[in-house]
Amino acid sequence: MKNVFRRASTQIVQWFNLLRKKKIKGSVIYLALAGALHRLLVERRRERTAARRLQQDRPIADIREIKLEPGDIVYTPSSESTYYAGHMGIIGLDGKIYHVHPYGPVFADTMEWYLNRFYAGDRFIVFRSRMNMAGLRAAEWVQEYYPQVKLYRLQTNLRSIERNYCSKFIYQAYQFTSGLDLWGRKFKRLNMGYIYPFRIERSSALEVLGTYYK
Repeated sequence: MKNVFRRASTQIVQWFNLLRKKKIKGSVIYLALAGALHRLLVERRRERTAARRLQQDRPIADIREIKLEPGDIVYTPSSESTYYAGHMGIIGLDGKIYHVHPYGPVFADTMEWYLNRFYAGDRFIVFRSRMNMAGLRAAEWVQEYYPQVKLYRLQTNLRSIERNYCSKFIYQAYQFTSGLDLWGRKFKRLNMGYIYPFRIERSSALEVLGTYYK
């Protein structure tokens, strides 16, 4: 941490010394300061978080040791392979992972094929519903209604199946079958809003089965 702070401080001093010698555009100064602060406050924290996660997470090959059940959710947090939005799929009755995707609009992948869609370094968190039989009912709904998804769209209408995206589809699977709310927001009464993947990740209705890294 001291080395990072020393490098950032040195760069800031260099820029101010240059400023005294000649005029520099304000945008250049801003970018220099922003870059130094970013390295100091953001990148170092990310490095510590990544190191800590590597100690907690298991290799992705170990995911096969879990006896996955219909309705289990496989979530990948924000990363380059998820366009920094996160992505998730749900286990169907046939053991495949169903997920709404921009190039789909819906894919039914084997676990091996699904994991190949992601880059090295990505994390995977596996969730299971705490409500008895809710996962099974959600999986049944997914396999019956996934053909109705026609377009990948970030639409606010939470009742629409035709225009869908990954986390909304999973939200619907549980909401429409067991009344289980994986969102927990007041706006759900209006059936309007965006179901971000990280909101489902934080749902108290789900328990974590394991965390993995590729």
